[in-house]
Amino acid sequence: MNQAVSVSELTRTIQVVLEQSLGTVAVSGEISNFKEHTSGHRYFTLKDAGAQIQCVMWKSRALSFRPADGMKVVARGRITIYAPRGNYQLDCTSMQPLGIGDLQMAFEELKRRLFEEGLFSAEYKQPLPQFPSKIGVVTSQTGAAIRDILSTLARRMPGCEVVLRPAQVQGADAAPDIVRAISELNRTNCDLIIVGRGGGSIEDLWAFNTEEVARAIFRSHIPIISAVGHEIDITIADYVADARAATPTAAAEIAVRDYRELLGGLDGVQAHITRIVQQRMAATEKQIQTLAAHPAFRLPLNHVRQNQQELDYMETSLHRAVRRSLAEAQRKAASAEALLASVHPLSPLRRGYAILQSGGEVIAPNRSLRDLATIDIIRNTETAEAVISAVRDHPSLTEKSNGKSTKEQGDL
Repeated sequence: MNQAVSVSELTRTIQVVLEQSLGTVAVSGEISNFKEHTSGHRYFTLKDAGAQIQCVMWKSRALSFRPADGMKVVARGRITIYAPRGNYQLDCTSMQPLGIGDLQMAFEELKRRLFEEGLFSAEYKQPLPQFPSKIGVVTSQTGAAIRDILSTLARRMPGCEVVLRPAQVQGADAAPDIVRAISELNRTNCDLIIVGRGGGSIEDLWAFNTEEVARAIFRSHIPIISAVGHEIDITIADYVADARAATPTAAAEIAVRDYRELLGGLDGVQAHITRIVQQRMAATEKQIQTLAAHPAFRLPLNHVRQNQQELDYMETSLHRAVRRSLAEAQRKAASAEALLASVHPLSPLRRGYAILQSGGEVIAPNRSLRDLATIDIIRNTETAEAVISAVRDHPSLTEKSNGKSTKEQGDL
């Protein structure tokens, strides 16, 4: 029976076999899901009709062009293993453009034609309303985009009404459905429309690169914010819309102002935390680079580069933690606001109590009432004028007073 080996040992064995047997390879394919991290490292997928491979290109590797989804390229490098996830990937040392995919060519052609027609011109952009009370949303009712939009609007402007017009956002029927959705919302009293979906490849986002969707956005008499994909995804819809948001969440933030800004300080806290995170990440990266330059680690650099890749994932997780902390601080601020409202001087009136006034002044508890006196009775929603027909002692108070008098006499 063979002796069992650990996952790490097996992964290292596979890594050695791949690197020694393949060496440097040149791979041609189409770029998809290209992302340049804040650290400067680039992550993307190379694909063709039958397969795909994950790729990484470190910021120290020079590029003579800007990669984009849909580009056909030739990438050279070595096959490596990213051990924490057990994935093999192409560690690119160089890359040259080979051509542009069919979809990218169609995108560029439509972009050029609509630009020449003036659909992208700033003079046709409608201003966004400062305080919209009703916002229409065109997106999938099951996707992450609608959840992000609804949660952001509820947090920033709880009183804002949202009208969701569910639409297909991917596939052959998506573009006509998006056009119908925009037309339907234009027959409502919405102040603003958000059209969008989450990120994806150029194929996934293609409905927002069609001429029919572009012209539907241009015809809309209600201002439209385009929120398609992630920050690096740009579609024809983004160029035509009155405003473009990098993500669905960003669209909701553009659409409404945050009422809690009046409580102050939260934006400053977020900026401060972000600076601290960036400073710590920069210091950590500098330490890794220093270790990588040491002769003992110069060859190979695989371990250091894997740490750099893990560092990118850690930074993303830290940003999520920052957002959760800010959300908790905002919830506490809202609770404090509710508590202040509950101790308002007029709060008892909403629970059924009333205030007695005479001559515009409140009648204090120790002030006696007189027969035939005119008083005002102030309730939560109304004020009544009354004339006192008779003044009587409160029974419970009279008995309490008599009991006290008897006790005092007994003591004497």
